[in-house]
Amino acid sequence: MLALLPILLLSAQTDAVPGGDAPRGRPQIFFAPSGEPFRTYGDAPYPVAQWFAGADKNGDGKLDSTEFTADFMRFFDQLDVNHDGVIDGAERTRYETKVAPETLGESWSGPSQEQTNAEWNSKFSDDVSLPDVDRPSRSTGERPTGAGRFDLLGLPEPVAAMDVQVRGRISRNDASEAAQMRFSQLDTLHQGFLTLDQLPRTPAQGRGGKARKRR
Repeated sequence: MLALLPILLLSAQTDAVPGGDAPRGRPQIFFAPSGEPFRTYGDAPYPVAQWFAGADKNGDGKLDSTEFTADFMRFFDQLDVNHDGVIDGAERTRYETKVAPETLGESWSGPSQEQTNAEWNSKFSDDVSLPDVDRPSRSTGERPTGAGRFDLLGLPEPVAAMDVQVRGRISRNDASEAAQMRFSQLDTLHQGFLTLDQLPRTPAQGRGGKARKRR
């Protein structure tokens, strides 16, 4: 049932303010390699740390390919609402419009997103001042779009990208193969595992190459 998709992924991974008020502070958005969105507010650590801690099941600070793939497939199963082993067109549309509207270049409907859009787009008038989320990519010369603004691999539509044969459907095998490929792309040191401080920074985190060690 659509309503049971773990409360829209833990209420879109936001931190609520006591008393039921809207969350305060600048939203921070991160997309896991599976396409799962994580969102925090204000001074909370950038949510890549939240994703990594959840995926690192044995808590050893190393995310190996087995843990990485298991986390990837966990999110696949959440998107496969009717549990038929396939993300079909309707389930993909639900992901892109309800779970992760950033993939379509749209604003998240949660509180304070307009403020974020204003900071990242309207406030900056030239390329020198642009935050890295809007800065052209060194490799393509183009600004990141969709989820590519908030993920580790620059994928505008991370779930749709699993459909490499363009069949309009994504099987568990497609997702598993995508997980293995994305792990390999991130494991640039060929260690067989990832550590948080070795992950690349997302455009939303700003410049700096490798991510700072996150608290």
